[in-house]
Amino acid sequence: MKKHIVIACGAGLATSTMILKKVEELLEGTGINYTITQCQIYELDSYDGKADLFVTSMKIDETKYKTPIVVGTPFLVGINEEAVKEKITQILLK
Repeated sequence: MKKHIVIACGAGLATSTMILKKVEELLEGTGINYTITQCQIYELDSYDGKADLFVTSMKIDETKYKTPIVVGTPFLVGINEEAVKEKITQILLK
C-alpha cells in the first residue's frame, strides 16, 4: 500500500522542496512505497484524514488534524535530523 506524504510550507515552494529532497533520501531503500505532495500550510485541511503523514516547515496546531505531523525544520538547519528521520520512519512503517 502506498503511503501519502504531504510536505507543507508557507509558500509551498522552496522550503518544502528542500524538505522533500531529504524525505526522499531518507525513504530511498527502505522499501516504503510512497507518494509526496507539496502544498502550502493552509491547504493541509484538504489532505487531513487522507494522507498518512504531514511534514511541515513550521510548528502547527497538531490537535487540529487527524493526520500525524512531523516538523521538518531540522532538515533545513541540520540539527536533530536523526530524531526527525526516526519519527518519520516509525509513522510510515505502522
